[in-house]
Amino acid sequence: MTLVEQIQKQLRTLPPDKQDEVLDFIAFLRNRSPVSATAPNSERGKQIKASFQQLAKMKTFSEITDPTKWQRETRRDRPLPGRTG
Repeated sequence: MTLVEQIQKQLRTLPPDKQDEVLDFIAFLRNRSPVSATAPNSERGKQIKASFQQLAKMKTFSEITDPTKWQRETRRDRPLPGRTG
């Protein structure tokens, strides 16, 4: 089993909110990468397109039946880890 397949298998076992966290972490790692940060816009566009294509193959958002409702729920204020108030 390839690394990508292992990641996909593990990702599918997580609830949607945790899958969102994984996606955020991937974005964080990509933004930290000196290659991504210094890549020309056309190259970054290709990287973003490839990322979205991979998400589509993984059916990452297939459980979202009402995107508007999902977006409202996702944007709702929630407590941040390690912060009070």
